[in-house]
Amino acid sequence: MAPPLNTDSPISRRIVRSFLDFLSSVEPGPGVNVEGIEIARECLEEAFKLNTFPADDPIKPESFVEMFSSLGSNKLPENVSCHGQGSVSAPSSSAGQDTAAANLSEASKSLGQDSTSKNHELGESKDALFGQFFSALERTSYFMPLSDGSDDPVRLEKATQFFHDALNEMERSGCEEFSPKYLAETLKSQGNRAMQSKLYTKAIELYDCAIALCENNAVYRCNRAAAYTQIHKYAEAVRDCLKSIEIDPNYGKAYSRLGLAYYAVGNYREAIDKGFKKALQLDPNNEAVKENIRVGSCVLSSFLYFLQLLL
Repeated sequence: MAPPLNTDSPISRRIVRSFLDFLSSVEPGPGVNVEGIEIARECLEEAFKLNTFPADDPIKPESFVEMFSSLGSNKLPENVSCHGQGSVSAPSSSAGQDTAAANLSEASKSLGQDSTSKNHELGESKDALFGQFFSALERTSYFMPLSDGSDDPVRLEKATQFFHDALNEMERSGCEEFSPKYLAETLKSQGNRAMQSKLYTKAIELYDCAIALCENNAVYRCNRAAAYTQIHKYAEAVRDCLKSIEIDPNYGKAYSRLGLAYYAVGNYREAIDKGFKKALQLDPNNEAVKENIRVGSCVLSSFLYFLQLLL
């Protein structure tokens, strides 16, 4: 029996990349939550670290469809190799352990340190990161003072919990660099999962923390805009989308979410002109955006017609 795959496996990344390519070719049906699909896409990219690793021999998009289409005939496409077969091989358990032990011993000698001192250095880096995290939150006025001037203990406790949850996730994923950048990315990932669970307020708070660490990240602000839209805070959603566009004028998703926020408050013209049309210019084949333009144009025409009747 082949050993189980994990999210760090090149084979796993090939499968996920193929699935995402397939997903891009599928036209959403009526009533499909396109926003939910986009969030799921981001979660997969983060879980399998697709942005960290370059495309390692990706499967052609059509092979994913062919693979499932051929199940009935008990054959796989020629360019798809099964797990446990082909050129991928694993060393035996005993050989791997001996090699790892030898490498560890050699590394300890060359670095001139033992495991105790290594753990101590790692602990110092965590403490430093904790200080950087709280300093970043303070700069954004995250800790709103109470009437007596003291810090809000609820906010302090929540921020501490967010930090430790993110740190634990970084350690479980094998992260070797405890930096503000990786901490922010982990907090964003947790915010995306909160969105999937419809915990929109928690998602906003996690995005707040990620943005405090990386203020000029267009994706973080755009994701927070999506969360604001879900709890009907459209002014905040518009503000985040506009900031996201300012950071990255070519970020199509920010224009699309800007259109949704404008549409929700009845600004149909701005939704179409400043949001959906801009998104379509960047992604001409996006059927969901085309549908939003069509619906928005119909609503705008109806609104203008009834307005004329009242005048």
